[in-house]
Amino acid sequence: MLTTIIRPTKGTAKILGFDVQQKSLEVKKRIGFMPDVPGFYGEMKASELLNFYADFYRIPKIDREKKVEDLLKMMQLDEFKNKKVKTFSRGMKQKLGFASSLINDPEVLILDEPTIGLDPSTTHFFKKSIKSLNEKGVTVFLSSHILSDVQALCNKVGIIDHGKIIAVDTIDSLSKKISSTSNKKIVVTFEDITDKAINAVKKIDGVLSIKKDKSSNKIEIEIDSKKPIIPKINKTLVNNDVNITSIETKEMNLEDIFLSLVGEK
Repeated sequence: MLTTIIRPTKGTAKILGFDVQQKSLEVKKRIGFMPDVPGFYGEMKASELLNFYADFYRIPKIDREKKVEDLLKMMQLDEFKNKKVKTFSRGMKQKLGFASSLINDPEVLILDEPTIGLDPSTTHFFKKSIKSLNEKGVTVFLSSHILSDVQALCNKVGIIDHGKIIAVDTIDSLSKKISSTSNKKIVVTFEDITDKAINAVKKIDGVLSIKKDKSSNKIEIEIDSKKPIIPKINKTLVNNDVNITSIETKEMNLEDIFLSLVGEK
């Protein structure tokens, strides 16, 4: 709807002050859009394709050649500019889709799952490129289910549940709001621990659950945030001959926030 491809059944939306229904052409001029699976004419070469898209925006031919060259270089595709798109890998097609979304120097860039199905190296490239564009003043609207990408890139998030926006804020603010009303998790690192010591901690009033990490010397303890029981946990472990290395409060990540608001179902 924001890209003006489909019309909303009700409500209004504006981008840069332009109504997406009433001023759709003005919106199109100012935005870039990359779908999760970009579709191309496979017989076209990469440079031909970008020239084709540039024509939509009536970019003068005198400027177009340099623009296309710069974008292909930015996307690390300049050596493949004369290759047919149908020979490209998924990562290369994603990069070409990214390049096509920037052909008109958009003020707002709308990206739908830009890193899905990509290898770690290409994912890192996309994240770095998105951050660089944002630092240059481009507003990036990212739609994604990959919450680690959202956490790494976005300074503000909106969470949708069953078609309704249930939260819009910075990740830090959401974390603080939820932490104040939900249970807290602490991580205890130790040199050695016995089942007897773990069972003793379980009996403390306010301890809700304990998970032992089998691959490391750590236990994660969920506690009632309203009860100041961390000193009691520390004392109980020491009394049970546990040599504690550290006790830390586990910070909420975006996945924790999402599940707290939406629920695991």
